Amino acid sequence: MPKNLANIIGDRGEDIFKLAITDYSQFDNPLFEPAFLGEKWPAIDFYVELCGVNNSTPFFFVQIKATKKPINDQKQVLDINAVTKEKCESLFKMTAPTYLVGVHETTKRAFILSVNTQPSKGIYNIPLKYELTPDNLKILYKEVCDFWKIRSYKPLTSYFL
Repeated sequence: MPKNLANIIGDRGEDIFKLAITDYSQFDNPLFEPAFLGEKWPAIDFYVELCGVNNSTPFFFVQIKATKKPINDQKQVLDINAVTKEKCESLFKMTAPTYLVGVHETTKRAFILSVNTQPSKGIYNIPLKYELTPDNLKILYKEVCDFWKIRSYKPLTSYFL
């Protein structure tokens, strides 16, 4: 695949993710507000805040992998270009929820996978059952809210106070 086509597929994948994560067709307002971090961040592409949470701003990180590979209906997965074990470890080490999103550029569908366990290998596909549908957006919202509910948001002390 020509280099410029790979860049176009990647750029379109990022845009498709933004549309999927901000879909509010089943809600009064979007549940999430994504911010693209650019190419300077080696492990993550997006910082995503949850909207409408009182007294806090829960967030998570996302790495995008866009592909034109056919969806593997037999295995019920979206095959993606390998996310190496090292990159998975970088995602895992972040002290916030982290996810990998595979975007099928051809059909404009996005699929999410949590990276919350120590990886023993790279990631090569994402189950189709994790498509970013309104139902899964609600589950994602609750999952991230629950994560942050049990953590302190701010240090209790600081030299600079």
